[in-house]
Amino acid sequence: MPMRNYLYPLDWPEISLREKVRAGWMCEQCGADCWQPVSQQNRLTVHHIDHNPANCDPANLIALCAVCHLRIDALWHARNAKVTRAAKRRGPMLPLGLE
Repeated sequence: MPMRNYLYPLDWPEISLREKVRAGWMCEQCGADCWQPVSQQNRLTVHHIDHNPANCDPANLIALCAVCHLRIDALWHARNAKVTRAAKRRGPMLPLGLE
């Protein structure tokens, strides 16, 4: 899923770098060394545990390789896709006409 930068704080690059350094450039899930990634799979990312990009409390952040990040987010993405598909089947929302 592409990153929607407008949801993140302006200092997100510094915050994510701080978390990667804190984790020693290693995935906190599988232990993969991500200091010099040789592929997209071992690129280190920072995951928001509560899925809220605005919540950058260190207790809400974990450094993960791309594979672990995708694995952890799989259920979240599947649930969101299900909701989106159901909404599309219902059709466009009509205005309530409340004034």
